[in-house]
Amino acid sequence: VLIMAGDSQGRDTYKGELQSLAQALGLEDRVRLVGHCDDMPAAYLACDAAAAPSLEPEAFGRTAVEPQIMGRPVLAADHGAATETVLEGVTGFRLAPGDIEAWADGLARLIALGPKGRAAMGAAGQERAVRLYSANAMTSATLGVYARILGTKP
Repeated sequence: VLIMAGDSQGRDTYKGELQSLAQALGLEDRVRLVGHCDDMPAAYLACDAAAAPSLEPEAFGRTAVEPQIMGRPVLAADHGAATETVLEGVTGFRLAPGDIEAWADGLARLIALGPKGRAAMGAAGQERAVRLYSANAMTSATLGVYARILGTKP
């Protein structure tokens, strides 16, 4: 089952277009459009993997890091921060933005890993994301920058 979470960001016809497409493809029983989600950690834990298919580069791109924090592999658009936050073939797969064939191939590669392979990829992503992007890691790194600027030790 494909679960799509998030609001339409003002594109009022978008949800209807997606529902119509799923119905036209005979996939309406396999696609869920759940709208805005207040509990993303629970959403990530309910899935096997996550996708961050942003068409525009994002400065940090939480949607590529948050699933990794929760131990889930991620398919991410290969631009912006994802080029640094997603390690190709290790924590997920980076795919050409907007290239449907590349995304289908990436999903096929993820499925081919099997449950154990996806779990290993998720664990690698979680270890790395917690080490580099947790609140403690980011606070420590920021204080380190201040210390270097001021010529002091953190």
